[in-house]
Amino acid sequence: MSTRLNPPPGWPPVPPGWAPPPGWQPDPSWPDPPPGWNLWTEAPPWRDRLNHAARWVIAGGGAVLLGSLLPFLSSSQPDLYPVNSSPKETATFFGIVLVALGVIMMAKSRRANLIAGILAFIVAGLTALTLMGLIVAGIVGTDEPGILGSVHVNFSPQAGIFISILGCVAAGIGGIMSFTANGKQIPDDRKRGPAVA
Repeated sequence: MSTRLNPPPGWPPVPPGWAPPPGWQPDPSWPDPPPGWNLWTEAPPWRDRLNHAARWVIAGGGAVLLGSLLPFLSSSQPDLYPVNSSPKETATFFGIVLVALGVIMMAKSRRANLIAGILAFIVAGLTALTLMGLIVAGIVGTDEPGILGSVHVNFSPQAGIFISILGCVAAGIGGIMSFTANGKQIPDDRKRGPAVA
């Protein structure tokens, strides 16, 4: 369990996930804490689980983005049928969306975290299904009209599409982890009284 700063009245709020650097001291212009005020409290275990879930979503979105930068699909007839770049653009877009949802999940708000977790799970699932559909469609292939008649064209999956699918799986796991962490959350700390020694 990690510790966090419990700011007394008159101090600025603590940004989510902030940890004091070595040698940190409060600003001398801030008012003194009330007598017996506990400046350091242990972060609740559900907060650690939510941050862990958010990291999974961010890492998954990053993997989807990375996959979109790598070779994605190749054509069995590259001279006649170059691979359209739209699958890579789709992966790029949804990778950015997943990273943004992971960042939102780092927020202290239970509602924002839960909504972002649900959206991350849905987006990751739909993106993975779309990419797997592209693989299946490419392997099955299609008959395309050519100059000398019909030509059967297949598309082969490359490393990028597999990395993107793995990123979607990781982001989906992060979304599921956020559901379980939100289900175990205790009431918001801000609604409870200050921690006193």
